[in-house]
Amino acid sequence: MRPFFRRRRTTKVQALARPAKPHPLDEPLRALYRADGTQSNHQFQQQTLPLLHDLHRAARRRDPATADQSLIRLMTSIVGACRRAANNRLPLGVPVSDYRRYETRYNYALISAMAIAWHRKAEGLEPGEERVLAETLLPSQGLERLREEPLVWEHWQAFFSGNADGGLRELAGQSLPTDSVAESTAVLPCSCSDRQEASKIPAGQQRDGTGNAFLSPPSHLRANPQAKGWVLVDTIREGLRDGSLSYNGKASWVQVDREGRTFLQVPEVFEWCHARLNPDVPPKTLINQFGRLHVCIRSRNGQNLLRGGRRHQKGEQQGFVIEDPALFWDGKPPTGQFFIRHLTQ
Repeated sequence: MRPFFRRRRTTKVQALARPAKPHPLDEPLRALYRADGTQSNHQFQQQTLPLLHDLHRAARRRDPATADQSLIRLMTSIVGACRRAANNRLPLGVPVSDYRRYETRYNYALISAMAIAWHRKAEGLEPGEERVLAETLLPSQGLERLREEPLVWEHWQAFFSGNADGGLRELAGQSLPTDSVAESTAVLPCSCSDRQEASKIPAGQQRDGTGNAFLSPPSHLRANPQAKGWVLVDTIREGLRDGSLSYNGKASWVQVDREGRTFLQVPEVFEWCHARLNPDVPPKTLINQFGRLHVCIRSRNGQNLLRGGRRHQKGEQQGFVIEDPALFWDGKPPTGQFFIRHLTQ
């Protein structure tokens, strides 16, 4: 990534004798890029970097002595919001057809809305000028990105008006007293129909220790019911039900976040399936059979296997990520500190 600020060119001899001193904003900017995780290096430089550069120039005009620290505080708060966004499916409470496509736009909506709200307050501007500020401060590529999806643009404007904004204010920490409370209590709101369906649990159905029901996937999910991989779905679900396959533990191979996205560690889960089923094919074949069910989230380059990890965990695991909680769970999904990283990479 290019340095945040261009510096005066030096000769080769001078450069060797005196390395360029890092700017105080370089590291906070890298932290923001990593926390966002939805923009490529090129997109970040084209859509986010110019916005922050303009805000820094405006801050220097107001008070050169405090400009750096003021912008560092802004970027630190945005980093916290992006990290909270990684644990939630945006927009909150609004089902969309392809949440990964929306996720990239909502992250940019969150970053740009927080930045413009900060600039408006610092400049002492009256509310209601956000659209003008967006057209002035946001690069054309960034503004176009927000307006590509009408829902994203509507929620971006609602961030300032106080209307329903898809969770942007909540993730920004403006609707809850502290960041820690926001992170520990933020859940995906359910529609009335979802709550009604969750309450209709057939008699005699087993539950786990957290009160969550284990149901067979709805028939419409099995577009190819004869596919061999469905045996693995049934086996994994039975293992979760009887406790032989643990989940959300420190060393568990199955992890589920509070929205029901389930992570199956590869190859361990399918080695467990192989030992339980004792089939004539190796675990690698079972992995391929499961992948051909097309129930997994795919990466941008079309790969089934994604990377995931627990909070504050240094390493990451490789595995399948299943978006629909109905495949393994019903009702309120089990809760834990697990989150799936880099879904949009």
